[in-house]
Amino acid sequence: MIWKLILAAVAGLAIGAALGGLIWRWMARRQERRRQAARHREVVASLDVLSRALLQGQVDSSEATIRMSVLLDCLPQDVQPKVDVAAIHRLAEDVGGFDRGETRRQLSARERNRQDLDRLRLEDEQSEAVLAATRRLQDVINQWQARFSPDRG
Repeated sequence: MIWKLILAAVAGLAIGAALGGLIWRWMARRQERRRQAARHREVVASLDVLSRALLQGQVDSSEATIRMSVLLDCLPQDVQPKVDVAAIHRLAEDVGGFDRGETRRQLSARERNRQDLDRLRLEDEQSEAVLAATRRLQDVINQWQARFSPDRG
């Protein structure tokens, strides 16, 4: 009789431990989803600020597209609705090879000027497509914000 009680207690502990482990994993996954959603909300908010600044002419398109391209890559692949932002990535890639920061400061004035002219030429050539892609991005930002809303079930 005592062995049956011990066996039942051990089985109860094992079941409890298994259920506790499942609950702990479920809570950890839920917390991770919340952290990801918070990160995605920050990314979308930054995209909103950058795209508005670009459309209002407050920032160079090369600088904005480099930053926006990185932020867009941080969003999940299944983000909906899809939007064509290839022009943003294209300009970011085209101007990404120019020297920046300390490397740029070490260039001769002539080389800096050449790079500036090349960058401005690329910005000018791609301006229409970049602005169109930025407007399309602005059209979906509210929907993306709703997707990553903390109130969303």
